[in-house]
Amino acid sequence: MYTNLNEIMLEFSPEELARITGDPSGVTIDQNRVQYAIDNAKDVIDSFLRSRYPTPFEVVPSLVNFIARELAIANLYEYYNHNGFLPPTIAKRKSYAMYLLRQIQEGNLQLDNIGNFVRPTVVVNKMPENRLFNDDLLDSFVEL
Repeated sequence: MYTNLNEIMLEFSPEELARITGDPSGVTIDQNRVQYAIDNAKDVIDSFLRSRYPTPFEVVPSLVNFIARELAIANLYEYYNHNGFLPPTIAKRKSYAMYLLRQIQEGNLQLDNIGNFVRPTVVVNKMPENRLFNDDLLDSFVEL
């Protein structure tokens, strides 16, 4: 788990968190919904970074913790607002978290405390042997 309920509660008042987890009275926080949002954020992070780092992370880098928290908060708002509307600040936070994931995935940002860094495989679409139609064969054709 890359973030947790306690960290998310630092972002919200208990009443606000209860409301966005489904209690209109703002009394009871639906911890299952929070955990679902956290799990979905973790899945997104793992799918982005598994080509570069071994996932799931045993020791959670601070940047991954930040991204997980941002994505989990955005997930909670998306679950709450079924019409697809995200408050602009939440949309910007989600966009920034996704930007950071892409930067890590592309190798432009490095994670701390990671010993097993994996460089992405470079794919080359060229065969080492000569082409089927080499220059000599092509020169043998007659122009009309």
